[in-house]
Amino acid sequence: MNLRLLGNARPIRVSGEKETKRPAAASVFLFSLIAVTIFAPGLAIGAVKGEAVDPVVSVLTATPLSGPVTIEEFSLPKPYSSPYGITVDKKDRIWFTESAGNNIAVFDPASRVLKEYRIPSTKDLPDSAWKYDPSNKTMPENTMNVFSVGGPGSLVIDKDGIVWTVLLLGNSILRFDPEKEEFVEFLLPNKNAQPYDIAADPHGRIWFVEKNGGKFGYVDQSTEKIVEMSLGEGTCPMGIAVDDKGNVWVGEVNGNYIGRYQPETKTFRKFPINIHAAQPGQMRFDKAGKLWFCQPQTKQLGVLIPEVEAFSAVDLIGYNAVPQAIAIAADNRIWVVDSMLGKIGYFDQDNLKWGVFDIAGSHSQPMGVAIDSKGDVWFTESGQMANKIARLVRKSVPASVGIAPKNAAEENLKKLADQEEHGKKTLLYKYGAAGLLILLALGGAVVIFKTRAKKD
Repeated sequence: MNLRLLGNARPIRVSGEKETKRPAAASVFLFSLIAVTIFAPGLAIGAVKGEAVDPVVSVLTATPLSGPVTIEEFSLPKPYSSPYGITVDKKDRIWFTESAGNNIAVFDPASRVLKEYRIPSTKDLPDSAWKYDPSNKTMPENTMNVFSVGGPGSLVIDKDGIVWTVLLLGNSILRFDPEKEEFVEFLLPNKNAQPYDIAADPHGRIWFVEKNGGKFGYVDQSTEKIVEMSLGEGTCPMGIAVDDKGNVWVGEVNGNYIGRYQPETKTFRKFPINIHAAQPGQMRFDKAGKLWFCQPQTKQLGVLIPEVEAFSAVDLIGYNAVPQAIAIAADNRIWVVDSMLGKIGYFDQDNLKWGVFDIAGSHSQPMGVAIDSKGDVWFTESGQMANKIARLVRKSVPASVGIAPKNAAEENLKKLADQEEHGKKTLLYKYGAAGLLILLALGGAVVIFKTRAKKD
């Protein structure tokens, strides 16, 4: 069911500005399994130069998978690296994070060369190759699982080619300059804020959401400061995107809404989602300005049309599907990775059909997806037994592939399209009617003026 939503506009004040760069060479302290308080000795506040890092260089080999489409997998050299976020730069190089390996990595598909850059603040963390054994349920000795640093997740490339990511455990925003091969960390003011998603605006500001902090904010590169805005106590933002006008859109889980923040006016407007417990996650805009987002809790792909303030959703294929990440192709297909069932697929919003493909092997757990200039779809396989990045060759996707969405999703999306068109016509009618009234009023004024002139 579609719903026109009026929203709830209210101003949000900037809660404060604080320059909190963590030096890349900060010392590292580990925490025991029973640690409760998280802190990080060796942190410094103030302008600190970044640290250059030499990469670990490898050459990867493609392993083709059997199936209806061409998928090539590239195994990472270090086990249990857990590749997570992924994006593509202007040179078609594939950038991704290794959440357990604490690396930012770049892969050149042409040369098959992989470069892994260890995040300097994590260099003292121990390596672990421990594998769970169901026949031996005792924990190994000296195992630590909570750290004060690291945990790179989603990433983005700004207009200048700088790579940015969030450090979920490190509680910071990380900047990496590919030309200088240099890191700089910006520490968030509040402990355990858990920065979760990230986006770049046209002005060079790097926006992020704090899953545990109930805030969103940005890194101002001109001043090297962090600015934060609070969404209120008990909030949990997990997705963020920026439209072509520079407006910032945030998905808030506990309140079950999409919010729009306008930086120029510093106002925030809520668009409540008309599906209970949607859990809005990663979100992306298509070419028409529609905002598509993951709904992991309801196993759906959601969409908001800001122009007419309408929501709809389409069910994923699979009983226990979990949409984890999305990417918008040049043909406006919405590509989705399913982290629970180990699938990758697309939703054709023109024909209202799904194309879904299995990722061979068990426990692939795809967590990120991106599309290169050729239309090939790249994704990460984060599962411990997978530990790969992969490419789906777009040209190999059959044109005839298509599965209709379940339930009334197709009807809902058709209504949504009709509503969008109706909204445009309504705006035209309103502006046209207003213009006609103005012309009639001016015409009447001219007649009255002429009549009075003749009498005089």
